[in-house]
Amino acid sequence: MSRFWRRQLRWIIAGMVLLLLPHFLPEIRVHLAIEILVFALFAVGFNLVFGYGGQLPFGHAALFGVGGYGTALILNHYPQTPLLLVLLIAALLGFLAAIVIGFFCVRLTGAYFALTSLAFQMFLYAVALKWRTLTNGDDGMGVTRPAVHLPVFGSISLANITNIYYFILILVALGILACYLFLKTPLGNSVITVREKDTRASFLGYNVFLTKLTVFSASGILVGLAGGLFVLYEEFVATTCIDNNMSMTPVLMTVIGGPGHFLGPVLGATFYMILQDWISSVTSYWMVLMGFVFIAIVLYAEGGLINLLKMENIRGWLHRGGK
Repeated sequence: MSRFWRRQLRWIIAGMVLLLLPHFLPEIRVHLAIEILVFALFAVGFNLVFGYGGQLPFGHAALFGVGGYGTALILNHYPQTPLLLVLLIAALLGFLAAIVIGFFCVRLTGAYFALTSLAFQMFLYAVALKWRTLTNGDDGMGVTRPAVHLPVFGSISLANITNIYYFILILVALGILACYLFLKTPLGNSVITVREKDTRASFLGYNVFLTKLTVFSASGILVGLAGGLFVLYEEFVATTCIDNNMSMTPVLMTVIGGPGHFLGPVLGATFYMILQDWISSVTSYWMVLMGFVFIAIVLYAEGGLINLLKMENIRGWLHRGGK
């Protein structure tokens, strides 16, 4: 079988597993699968800036929180708004927030970029915390999960765990596919050029600032949508979706999975969420153990877990082990 068909077969098998997942897993595991899907989209959006753009933002929860709070406010104050339109607005809010934040951040590099993005996240966190008449502060806001109305299928209740799983699966798959297609465009390819050497890229005629801002803004669309899906699934929004812990979550997932690899963040999100769920059920010191795991992966799994799964690396280990 050719390499192309082997790759297609892997995609088909992965798709079949995802489609059949709710039918052979207990309900509590389906909940975990939904969380993995949402955070995989979050991490993929983050990886656009970090893995492909070469800049490490410490405040990406700002975009996640904007999408989440936007979703909650619309559903609470305008409950008749079609759900797909609500999530489209969440993605648009993430996009607009990314344009504003990116306008100031992408001009900077290194620690200045990371800390400036963190400053914007802390500012929006303070707004969410203090503007109690709008956000209800750290008490958060409850959200009533509406039904989704589709032209062919009619009204579909999302109170059912299987329905909400498939709904989120479809939107996450579309978001990741859109990201993949974006990276295949000439603009997407130019991101790599700018990442490797922005001075040389500017001499070649690339608009470095606009390229970086475009990537940051595209990331905002995915992250804003992820925030909206998170709030829709949880039926609750609070300052925890826009705090420092949430900002560090996609960093850990992407580094664990493999930055710069398209599916690295998906693998990292899956590994992170499953390991966190298991360790937290065993001990209350799960955060310490997660820290040790993260350190071990950074030290001994160069390029993330996705590099460990490459066939050439596996063959190399087997070859060395046979000697």
